[in-house]
Amino acid sequence: MPIIMGGVVVLLQLTVIFHAMKTRRPYYWIFIIMGFPVLGCVIYFIIEVLPGSRSERGLTKIGNDIVKAINPDRDMKRKAEELAICGSVENKLKMAGELVERGMFDEAIDLYKNAREGQYYFASDLLYNFARARFFNGEYLEARKLLGELQEHAPRYYPQEVALMKARAAAKFGDRSTARAEIEVLLDRFVGLEARYRYAEVLFEDGQAARAKAELERVLDHAKRFKVSAEEKTWAKLARQGLASMTTAAA
Repeated sequence: MPIIMGGVVVLLQLTVIFHAMKTRRPYYWIFIIMGFPVLGCVIYFIIEVLPGSRSERGLTKIGNDIVKAINPDRDMKRKAEELAICGSVENKLKMAGELVERGMFDEAIDLYKNAREGQYYFASDLLYNFARARFFNGEYLEARKLLGELQEHAPRYYPQEVALMKARAAAKFGDRSTARAEIEVLLDRFVGLEARYRYAEVLFEDGQAARAKAELERVLDHAKRFKVSAEEKTWAKLARQGLASMTTAAA
């Protein structure tokens, strides 16, 4: 563990030094960062980066991720303390989100239930994240019900993402015909490759391997022909892995 932590700190230093040199900050920052590894980086971010441009915010996120890797319980403890001081709906949702990120779905679900009251009963963010917690916890029928409520009360709230998760929930509890029909409606208007990849998943689970293979090939073809984001490349990678698995299984 000490070796890993040391490597993370060195990576953080190199990242910050690279940024300082690339953006032509004063050279004394290099000595500060090297002399005070973590503290020097934090000071640099506070003074030189925040607030910053879009690219700088991206680097800040990298720095935050590295700090979180060094002290993974930092955000959890802070949000727990805030919730203990003030049991507001906002603090409950923040804590629930942290619990979901850590895979503590039962605890997150309890918080979402507790937060769903009064004027917040049909709050869009609450309903969507509550549904996600239910979905990740294997409670697919409950997740689908919550997503249906969200569609009814806030039809413009990320409609494609909500509809896709609702269809995936149907597939998970075995209603693949409903899942197929709902995803097919999304294919021509969904922004990104996830819907088509999910469609291939449902087809494969339904025993339609040839159609599933064709959809995965369409995902890869799109990724090759057009410039796609890092997130979209993830779906292309999964499609490539899926095709490889299907080829191996058929051999």
